[in-house]
Amino acid sequence: MASHVVSSNKFAVVVNDFNSFLAFASYAVRVGQTDKHNLPRTLLQRSSEMTETDWAAWSVMRAQNPALRSPYFHPDYAKILSDIRPDVRIVCQYEEDGTPLAFLPLQGQRFTRPVGAPMSDYHGIITRDNDVTYDSLLTGTGIGAFHYSCATDPNRLRLPQILSKSVTAAIEIDTSVDDWRAGRDGSYRRHLKSNRRRTRKADEDIGTPRIELFSRNIDVYQSLIDWKRKKFTQTGKYDVLSADWTQSLIRSLWERGIKADLRCDMHALYFGDRLAAIDLGLSDGDVFHSWMVAYDDELSEYGPGIQLLEMLIDASDDTGYRKIDMGEGLDGYKRHYASASAEVVSGFVPLSGAAGRLSRIYAATERWGVGRLKDAPGKLRRRYSQIAACEDNLGGRTRHMIAAFVKTGRA
Repeated sequence: MASHVVSSNKFAVVVNDFNSFLAFASYAVRVGQTDKHNLPRTLLQRSSEMTETDWAAWSVMRAQNPALRSPYFHPDYAKILSDIRPDVRIVCQYEEDGTPLAFLPLQGQRFTRPVGAPMSDYHGIITRDNDVTYDSLLTGTGIGAFHYSCATDPNRLRLPQILSKSVTAAIEIDTSVDDWRAGRDGSYRRHLKSNRRRTRKADEDIGTPRIELFSRNIDVYQSLIDWKRKKFTQTGKYDVLSADWTQSLIRSLWERGIKADLRCDMHALYFGDRLAAIDLGLSDGDVFHSWMVAYDDELSEYGPGIQLLEMLIDASDDTGYRKIDMGEGLDGYKRHYASASAEVVSGFVPLSGAAGRLSRIYAATERWGVGRLKDAPGKLRRRYSQIAACEDNLGGRTRHMIAAFVKTGRA
């Protein structure tokens, strides 16, 4: 009888332990499901698959984040490129309840680049959440590597993902042009004095310098393209306008007109009746990002590009521009004008597969070359990124890279 009782007690203990195990297992499964469910949901979508709620959230995030002030971060920029390039996708991340958390527009398949590369001077993640990183956004998307050239959010990258750093240059007219000029240093005043001499000389030799704001003249536009491509040939730089899609992008943005939320504005400088210089920039209202500047080589002694910039600054009340962004770098004339700057970085985000492995190998190789080959590896990387983004076939990429290698080797 005692034996029977002991056996029953053992059975009761086993049953109780088994029930406890089931309860714990059930709890663990529920917790696991909840944790997984609570993770942000990430989708790789076409522009056409995004909802009005997505686009509205994009605009709100941009408005609330000063780092996204550039017109390159306007949602219409991604939309327009989606119509031009079939490989454009947008990484969309959502909270558990479906609230948009972050967006990153890009192009390419396994090797991806920022949308519009190499035409996009700035790129970054569209979000207001400080915890979003490139790793947290891109991991699990099937993307092998993300190659970037001018990210404005280095805080969202890990140090091994950054290969080089630079700064941007911008003219910020917070109050008035007079106040902006008063805040410039002695080097700018000497530079301005020299520019005024050239302005008087152009007036005497050719005709009075004048600016035509928001030009809609197709002949002026074509002169810009011709002068710019000629300059690419003269300098040996890769002609980004040789690709059909890059010209389609610029033309479509310019043809939107000055009333569009996002557009290209074109301003022209004349000496009398002679076209001297042109500045076409991306704008969404109070920011003008100087995108392509070109001038008549025969008039270079008069400094037409600087004359145009000075007149554009003077016309800020007429244009509505409170910021004229000159892009990356403080070299040359930019150092005289920049009243605002920010850090930008370039490099790779290796993720998975062959694309990720190749990116890691190249990053290690470039770091090894720094100090031995100076900036030659970096120059070749940046050149290849330009070429690969524009040239669809291997033959074109190879031809242009050989030319770049020869040029870099001579330098």
